[in-house]
Amino acid sequence: MAFQTDKSGNQEHNPSRFDHCNLTNMFVMLNSRRYPKIDYDGNNFAQQKFSGVYGDAAAFRTKFCRLEELVSSTNIQPSDFKELFPIFVFDVSKQSEKLKNSVTEIQIKAQFSANVPANTEAFAVMISDKSLIFQSDGQKMRVEY
Repeated sequence: MAFQTDKSGNQEHNPSRFDHCNLTNMFVMLNSRRYPKIDYDGNNFAQQKFSGVYGDAAAFRTKFCRLEELVSSTNIQPSDFKELFPIFVFDVSKQSEKLKNSVTEIQIKAQFSANVPANTEAFAVMISDKSLIFQSDGQKMRVEY
């Protein structure tokens, strides 16, 4: 999950950069199961407190590709993560069989320490080994597989 403010169709801004938008907490709900189970305690980009979300993003490639950390390191330093690539990764691979074999409602909930700027877009990428059908009704997105 990542946010961009005022970059869509604007040649004056680099669309490969993302914005943290003063995010303090974010989690994914799969039906009634929460990922991660606990809040990112004290996440505050202005005060340089974002080690939990940085750690999850840095570990993604190692977990996903099943490679040793030295081989699969992203080499993104914490300062670059904050200013250029604040991408929020949620590993929801540990699910009960009930969730794996049924229709799953996905919600992404976020909390911010300040109002999110106008013209901010949220981007999500889902990696799954299931075929997906997306249904959208207004601002809510439902995924069936």
